[in-house]
Amino acid sequence: MEKQKIYTIGYTLFNSKIGIDLVKMFSTLKEYKVSYLADVRSIPYSRQYPQCNSDNLKIAGDTYSVPYIHIPEVGAKVSPQQDVFSKASEIFFDDIFPIAASNRPERTELKSYEEIVDFRKFRNDDLFLQGIKRIENAYDKGYTLALMCSEKDPMNCHRFFLISRKLEELFGEWLEVEHIVEDKGEITTITNNVLEKELTDAILKKKEVLNLNLFQQDMFTGESPINNYYGETKQEKEYDFCDRYWNLMHGWKKDSSNNYKIEDYD
Repeated sequence: MEKQKIYTIGYTLFNSKIGIDLVKMFSTLKEYKVSYLADVRSIPYSRQYPQCNSDNLKIAGDTYSVPYIHIPEVGAKVSPQQDVFSKASEIFFDDIFPIAASNRPERTELKSYEEIVDFRKFRNDDLFLQGIKRIENAYDKGYTLALMCSEKDPMNCHRFFLISRKLEELFGEWLEVEHIVEDKGEITTITNNVLEKELTDAILKKKEVLNLNLFQQDMFTGESPINNYYGETKQEKEYDFCDRYWNLMHGWKKDSSNNYKIEDYD
């Protein structure tokens, strides 16, 4: 039985000299027979690209017959009151702290004792799962969704490492995620499995990761550092390592002020 498709898309994929080319974006959605464009940003506004504010996307959706909806429950930002935070040192076992500000979404250095969003907790948070349920309900009704955020590269977006992974974990028997991307100037799609491999390859080649000597056996115990990570096979342990590492690079710090700005979301 052929699996149903759910797509993801980043609107900056369609950036042009005059801003976001909504005509091209919605034409692409129609080519993939998308029923609804589902905005998965926490705050559906952009200071840099006002064409992609929710009000404008609703108008465009009506114009091009791909209606717009917003699913903030699966947005990347969370309330400090949600139980989805862990100390950075609990998420990632190896000592590579501090994490440089240039590698962090808030552009501030991350220390081992600071709390950030823990992807494992986030993927099982009640509010997040309510959003996942809304997506499941849409497929029960026969619709096809495209999950939209800003980042053109799905590898660097929560629509891949939070939402898509959860969707395939829960519904992988009948649902397959495909990410709309550009390859050599052409619009195409890429699957979660391909992205996972690309992500693993990229992380394991990073200088700071190579310095951890993950696969070097201890001369006394015969154990390698990678064995500290979860999984029955080497591949599963690599996946766990990479997921935790990526969590450090993309998990927002706990912010007691909850003072999130519109510009944080581009």
